[in-house]
Amino acid sequence: MGRYEPKLRELAINSVVLNDLSNDFPVSFTRFDALYATVRRARNDAMHTGVYARHATLAAIELAIGIEEALMKEQEVPRRKVADFMVKSPVSVELWQPVAHARQLMLMHSFSFLPIYQERWKLLSEISMVKYLNSGQQWKKLLGTSIAIASQEGLTLVDAKVVGWNEDVESVLAAVDLPNSQTLWLVEERRGVLAGVLSPFELM
Repeated sequence: MGRYEPKLRELAINSVVLNDLSNDFPVSFTRFDALYATVRRARNDAMHTGVYARHATLAAIELAIGIEEALMKEQEVPRRKVADFMVKSPVSVELWQPVAHARQLMLMHSFSFLPIYQERWKLLSEISMVKYLNSGQQWKKLLGTSIAIASQEGLTLVDAKVVGWNEDVESVLAAVDLPNSQTLWLVEERRGVLAGVLSPFELM
């Protein structure tokens, strides 16, 4: 990968994320040189490990899913509460953070929604992000704008469905309006503090 680095560095100069924002927000965005070095090391490791390791990884995931299903069936006391299924330590964004940070989290983790607290819990959806970024304004301005300001300029935030960690899953699902269902519930520990998130994925 060494011979491609100079050309890729030239491209990186034109990237708002790799160039401008990595300087303006070094805590949230990593410089091209550091990222490229990490990818090169990972690629070299993969070359030494070979295709077998990738197949082994897929097999291990498939095995784990099967074992998890068996364990769920064998439970003497079935899980019924939101806390039994929710994902703890959820990722959220802050109003002061730039739009680019939320975009990066969505792309890195394949998030469809990101929680954000704006007097009450809201959700930033991927479709809202797409519409905002394709609004015809300058790319650098769009990415560098804070979420607070962007939410006044076309970045739509929708009210989140908030549930308690001790609620019955059955009652949470009973309240779902299928044609207009929202695919993420926020589990609040106390006002403004998330204990976790729950999606249909965890309930499958």
